[in-house]
Amino acid sequence: MAGHKGARFNDAEDSSDDEALRVAIALSLGQDPFKPQAGGKSSATIDLTQDDEDDDGSQSKSTVQLKPAAQDTKLSPPSKQASTTSAQAHSVSALFGLDRKKMEEERLARLKNKRPASAALESPSPTTARPHQRSKVSTSSYHNATGPQTIADLLLPESDEDETASSQGSSSLPVTGRMVKAGKQQANPSESGKGKVAATAASAEKSSIAGTTSGSRPKTELSFPHGAVKKTWVRGQARKGDDITIEEVFQKDKLQLAVLSTFILDEAWLFDKLDLMKTKLILCRGAPNQGEQISTWLDGFPTVRKHLVPMNGSGCMHSKLQLLKYKDHLRIVVPSANLVSFDWGETGDMENILFIIDLPLLDDPDVTRELTPFGEELLYFLKAKQLDDGLIRSLKKYDWTETRRYGFVHSIAASHVDDKAWRTGYCGLGRSVKALDLGTTKTIEMDVVAASLGSIKDSLLKALYYACQGDSGIKELESRPVGKKGQEAPDLGAVEVRKHTRVYFPSKNTVRTSIAKDAGTICFQKQWFEAPTFPREVLRDCVSTRPGMLMHNKMIFVRRTEESKNEPGMTVVSGFAYVGSANLSESAWGRLIKDRSTKKFKITCRNWECGVLIPAGTTTVASSSSAVPAEKQEEEGNGKGKGKAVVPGEMDDDSSWGVFEGHVPIPMRVPGSPLAFTGSKSPFFFGGF
Repeated sequence: MAGHKGARFNDAEDSSDDEALRVAIALSLGQDPFKPQAGGKSSATIDLTQDDEDDDGSQSKSTVQLKPAAQDTKLSPPSKQASTTSAQAHSVSALFGLDRKKMEEERLARLKNKRPASAALESPSPTTARPHQRSKVSTSSYHNATGPQTIADLLLPESDEDETASSQGSSSLPVTGRMVKAGKQQANPSESGKGKVAATAASAEKSSIAGTTSGSRPKTELSFPHGAVKKTWVRGQARKGDDITIEEVFQKDKLQLAVLSTFILDEAWLFDKLDLMKTKLILCRGAPNQGEQISTWLDGFPTVRKHLVPMNGSGCMHSKLQLLKYKDHLRIVVPSANLVSFDWGETGDMENILFIIDLPLLDDPDVTRELTPFGEELLYFLKAKQLDDGLIRSLKKYDWTETRRYGFVHSIAASHVDDKAWRTGYCGLGRSVKALDLGTTKTIEMDVVAASLGSIKDSLLKALYYACQGDSGIKELESRPVGKKGQEAPDLGAVEVRKHTRVYFPSKNTVRTSIAKDAGTICFQKQWFEAPTFPREVLRDCVSTRPGMLMHNKMIFVRRTEESKNEPGMTVVSGFAYVGSANLSESAWGRLIKDRSTKKFKITCRNWECGVLIPAGTTTVASSSSAVPAEKQEEEGNGKGKGKAVVPGEMDDDSSWGVFEGHVPIPMRVPGSPLAFTGSKSPFFFGGF
C-alpha cells in the first residue's frame, strides 16, 4: 500500500519471533512446547448463549456439548500444575528479559515527551506509541495455520488445571502479540479506553435511534440497546460523543467469544486488544489467499480458530462483521474499519464509521422467537459463510426486536439465481429498502462516500439509485440500452440519475494536505477515470469535518422531498443511510443479468460485503431552498418559480442534510466541490501523485 511505507516484517525475524512466542505460550499453559499437540476432532455445538463462567467466576464446562471422544492426555494435579507453570513462566520471562513494569514506565515517558498535554486529555492512550508511518503487514512469511482442527477444539471447556495454569501464567507473561521485534519490546495494552465506556454509554441514548424497549430483562444495562452509528476515534481529535474506540467496542474484560471478519489484518495489534486467556476467537478470512496470511504463530493460542470463507472465484472477503458475545447479551458491530491500528485512529490520520447494537439474551433462551428481517438476513449471510450451524442457531436465543427498524444488506461472493438473486448485492439493497417502507417512485438525492472506486459505468449508478428507491434490480436491467459489443449505447435514464447523484472521493490536494500525506488504502485507477463511459461529473472532493483526516468510510446518504400538506411553501425531507463495507464497484454490489439459456435472473458478486440501512427522521425546510421537489426543479431553473433556481450538481447545497442529525453522523463537508480532470483537484489515484 502506497500510503504505509513503514518497514515490512522480515521473514527470518518473523520466523524466530513466532517460534519464541509459541514456546512462551506453551510453557505458560503448562505444555511441552516441543511435543506435538493432539489434534483429535470432535463434533461440537457452539452456543453463544452459554456462559464461559459461572456466577462465582469458575470456568463452566458446559459451553460446548461434545460427542464422546477418546482422551489421550493425562493432566497433572492442580497444585503441581500451577507451581510448575509459574516457574516455567518466570523462566521464560527472564529469558526474554521482560520487565513489564519497567517497560510500561518507559512507554509512558516516551508518550509524554512526544505528545502535548492537551492531546492526552482529548484522546485515550493507545496500546503503542504512535508510529511515524503505518507499517505494511507482510504476507510473504504467512502460512496456513495448523492449530485446532475443528471449532469444537477451539471451544473445549477448560479443566481446573488449565484454569490455574492460565491465571498464573498470564500474570507473569501476558499474551501481547509479538513480544520481541527488532530489539524492541511491546508494552502492555492500555486500559485507559475503559474509562470512556461509561461516557459512551451515557451518550448512546442521545446519538442512537429512539425505539421501544424489548421484552427481555438484561442483567446489565446495555450501552447500545437501540443501535447507533459512531465514527471511529482518532488520536489528536477532540471527542464529541459521536465516536468510539476499539477498546470500547470490544470491552475485553467481559468478552467471552468474538467472531471477527476483516480484509486486512494486523495480528499482533488485534491480540493486544483481546484477552486470549478468557476470550475465544473465531477469525474469518477469505480462502485461500487471505487465509494464508494468518501466520503459524496462531497455533500457540488454543482459544483461536481460523475460519476460511469460500470465495467462489476471484474477489475478496471484504466484510468486517463482528459478533461479540458477553454473559447476557450479544453485540453486533458492522464497521468499515479493518483490524489494523490505522483504521481505528491510532496513527491519527484515518477515520472510519460503524453501526453497533446490543441484543439482550431472552428471558427463556429455550424458547426462540421469530427473527426480524434484519436477523433473517444476517443469519443467511453467516450460513453462506459456512460458519458453524450451532453458532448460527444460538443467535435465535437473543432478542432481535430492536433491529426491526434496520435492514441488513449483504453481498455474497458467488452467482445467485432466482429467489437467491433478490437477497444479495444491489438487489438485496432494494429489497431491504422496500421492506422498511423507505421506497419511493419520486426523485431522490443519492450521495455516496467511498474509499475505493471501480470502473464505474452508468449501469451501476442506475442500479444503486433505483435500489435506493426500493427497486429489486429489474428496472435497471430492463432500461439497459443495447449497443454493439464492447460499446455502451446512449442511456437517457442515466442522464437523470447523474443529476441527482454525487460520489465523494478525495482529490490529490486533499490527500497531499492531510496528516497522512498519502493514501495507500484509498484506491482508484487513472485509466478508469479517463474512460469515456466513466460518469466524471458526479465526483466530489471528500474532505473530512475532522481536520486533516482521510476517510475509509463506505456510506450512502439518501434524501427524498415532497411538498408539505400542512404547511404551504414548506418541503418535508426524509431519508436513510447505508453504513458498511461496500465501496462503489461492481465487485461489491454485483451485476444482474437474465441468463440466455435458462431464462433465469442471476446476479454475480465477487466480494463479500455487509452493511446496515439506518432510517433517518424527517425535517421541514423552506421550499425556496435548493431542497425543492423534483417536479418544480425545471420550472424554477427557467426562472418561472418563486424559489432558488437549482443547478445540477448543487442539489446538496441545502438544509436538508439536517434530516440525519441524531441518526447518522455526516463525516464529510457538504456540498463537496466537483473534481477536475487534471491538476490538484483531480482524483487521487492509486500509486501516489
